[in-house]
Amino acid sequence: MDGGPAARFGGSLNPAKRSDVFSMQISVKLAALFAFVFAVVCLWFAVDAFKSLADVPAQTPGAADFVWFWGFLAGVGLVLGVVSWTIADRQTQDKDD
Repeated sequence: MDGGPAARFGGSLNPAKRSDVFSMQISVKLAALFAFVFAVVCLWFAVDAFKSLADVPAQTPGAADFVWFWGFLAGVGLVLGVVSWTIADRQTQDKDD
């Protein structure tokens, strides 16, 4: 089959060709803002879970893993946001030079 998996859905891997598949492009700074929002939401879940550890002492070991999981996701979102924002700043600096 010519074109791979995208051809099965009426699309093409070549962006120069007209395709019927819906595609959307967002800016790098918008992606960074989405990553920061994701990090804040995950951090909120982590803080909320940490506060509720004292309420349920019998389930503390499992709840602690839950806190670390959401904290890890918040860290990933923060790192991705910072990297995306840095890339966007470097792109605009390159255009100015």
